[in-house]
Amino acid sequence: MPYTALYRKKRPRTFKEIVGQPHIVRAIGNQLMAGQISHAYLFCGTRGTGKTSAAKILARAVNCFEPNEGEPCNNCEMCKSILAERSLDVTEIDAASNNGVENIRDLRDEVKYLPNQGKYKVYIVDEVHMLSTSAFNALLKTLEEPPPHVIFILATTDPQKIPATILSRCQRYDFRRISAADMVNTLQGYLKDENTEFEIAALDYIAYHSDGAMRDALSLLDQCLSIGESEGLTLEKVRDLLGAVDRTRLFEFTDALASSDSNAIMSIIADAMANGRDVSQFAADLVRHFRDVLVAGLSDGEEFSAESAAKLKEQSARVSSVLLMQYINAFSETLREMKFAPHMRTAFEVCALKICMPVATLIPTQPAPQPAQKPANPAPKKAIEKPTPPSDGKTPNYSANWAKVCKTLPVPIRAICTRCTVEDDNGTLKIYCGDETSRKLIDGKKTLIREALADYFKISTPPNLAIEVREAYNKTTESPSTQPDPSWPAPPEESADDWASLGQGQVMVSDEEW
Repeated sequence: MPYTALYRKKRPRTFKEIVGQPHIVRAIGNQLMAGQISHAYLFCGTRGTGKTSAAKILARAVNCFEPNEGEPCNNCEMCKSILAERSLDVTEIDAASNNGVENIRDLRDEVKYLPNQGKYKVYIVDEVHMLSTSAFNALLKTLEEPPPHVIFILATTDPQKIPATILSRCQRYDFRRISAADMVNTLQGYLKDENTEFEIAALDYIAYHSDGAMRDALSLLDQCLSIGESEGLTLEKVRDLLGAVDRTRLFEFTDALASSDSNAIMSIIADAMANGRDVSQFAADLVRHFRDVLVAGLSDGEEFSAESAAKLKEQSARVSSVLLMQYINAFSETLREMKFAPHMRTAFEVCALKICMPVATLIPTQPAPQPAQKPANPAPKKAIEKPTPPSDGKTPNYSANWAKVCKTLPVPIRAICTRCTVEDDNGTLKIYCGDETSRKLIDGKKTLIREALADYFKISTPPNLAIEVREAYNKTTESPSTQPDPSWPAPPEESADDWASLGQGQVMVSDEEW
């Protein structure tokens, strides 16, 4: 006989054997016992949670000649033919490879025929979200009002891609991820049936890496058992086969990060690499471990096994939640960078060392200059008086101080405003330009110019601006009438390099400055 994979050999044959889905088993069992069978079911959930197994059990239960409280007997002729996949009344369709409208049209033509042997014709459509839009439209009417002898069971891992018109015509059941505790208990039963010795820590490790999928756990168990059953299933054997880092090392690595022990961190990384572990897998395991410690510290830890929950809670008491979230962000970002890094181990080590070392040690600094010796009796410093507007209520002389106001503006608009002349006209400051282009540029920077006037003259309400074009005022030299008013303080002088770069016309400015 050909070898049968463990996940196929141990596939549930009754609803009671389905692991981790009591809400679905109870609901469907009540429907079967009451005879209230729907014409369409939608089974949703992540991979390996029992969607297809539940669909096959339901197909046998509705056609079984001797059902027992909603469960198929698996001994009658109908159940045996369905189990052997030779029944014409149960059809399994892979929507990933039969997703065209012509496939659904063939199905629609077949549903009108009565079942060959059983009571119902059952169509199990796996990965139904892969159907095309035309195929969904062709299925719509048949799914809404099928013949009384037809039952559709749709299974998918991505229900968001199914049209709402299909969803509204089905009874939806969401399959949950299987907890680690349920998974370990189920694996123990399988190994006891096979008379195989095992370590609980090994099963816990398999359940941890299965991510809530029972099929993944059985596949990993099957792979580990293939090494040899003389010594049984041990944790060391599982770790070597999966190529993952020991969870004990993950606990040690987290403690070393929290205590900023860079020596211990480098030693753990070197040991993992020497044993042939994959650095990207190490980083991914760390991110997940940080998350587990964080969750165990903030909740009751039901999703973990009893042994793992105790260790995680113990470490969560030593490492704060804030640090754990920082670790998750840092190593998640490093995981993305490692895909393009020329040397992934270096990127991983740098990330770990950055967390250990203070920020000041990562920034190269110049030696601090020695402070000059202070005289024995230093003279008191003069207080710098801030410029204040005159208290006599005099109106600011905008035209006399316009050149110095222009110096406070950003470089591009400063050069344009410097060539303009201003005139105060009853509270409105008129700015005269030499061409239409300059007028448009200044008109777009009115707010910036008014803020500069308010800052320079220390006034709360700057004047309104009016920009006009006058060729006569396009002056390149400063006239005597535009000399600054001595009653107003001058802003800090600019260096000659600033004006030299402005004259060359090669000043680079950012979008924010412009």
